[in-house]
Amino acid sequence: MARLYLVGLGLSPSFLTEEARRALRDADCVFADVYTSYFDYGRLGIEARPLGRADLEDRGGAAIEECLRAGRNAALLVPGDPLAATAHAALVASMRRRGHEVVVVPGVSAVCAAMSAACLSIYKLGGVATVTYPRLGVYSARPYELAEANLARGLHTLLLLDVRDDGGFMTPAEAAEILMELERREGRGVFGGGRLVAVVYRLGWPGGGVAVGPLADLAESRLPPPAVIIVPSKMGPVEEECLSTLPKIVAPP
Repeated sequence: MARLYLVGLGLSPSFLTEEARRALRDADCVFADVYTSYFDYGRLGIEARPLGRADLEDRGGAAIEECLRAGRNAALLVPGDPLAATAHAALVASMRRRGHEVVVVPGVSAVCAAMSAACLSIYKLGGVATVTYPRLGVYSARPYELAEANLARGLHTLLLLDVRDDGGFMTPAEAAEILMELERREGRGVFGGGRLVAVVYRLGWPGGGVAVGPLADLAESRLPPPAVIIVPSKMGPVEEECLSTLPKIVAPP
């Protein structure tokens, strides 16, 4: 029986596991997810056919199934962990319903790695939401509502950032502007300019890092994508001490 490997690549090629390398060696057809997060696939030294959102969701991974029906093993490469904060669980279920074997190869998740980089306990992580671009002038209030609920419960909030239709990534500054616009619309004190946030950017890649500061400073920053924003809630003494050692968000002069 042909097998589909859903391969988590981790944060960058240096995070690739031995299990992931074995799956790549066993695959006859290799596909690459190019819409959930950034990954320089050229550094892997292998040829992979890029698949976007329409290929994997609207068309249900038809190209992958074509390979499997021909009796060949396939691998779908996914940045980070293949089933963390992505829609690939639906692809797994669909392929298994069609009688294909699916092997999930975990990778280092940006969610866990970002919390560690920001010195915040994952035990206090509340729900995760995505800051999205407004569509037809409509802003999604989900990040606002989730952060509000998490703050009330003393939980940290991790916010993923949207991907544009052309494949470009939302910048931390754009996300901060959207969050402050939500505050202007909702007005309940969740995302005022003084709200302390941690931004983790290009984790695992050259030029990556973490910085901490007010949301208003983030809106003026030039920190690169891809990134996540963490909204700390009530912190323990160790979290506070560790967070205080991180670089500050610096807005350009």
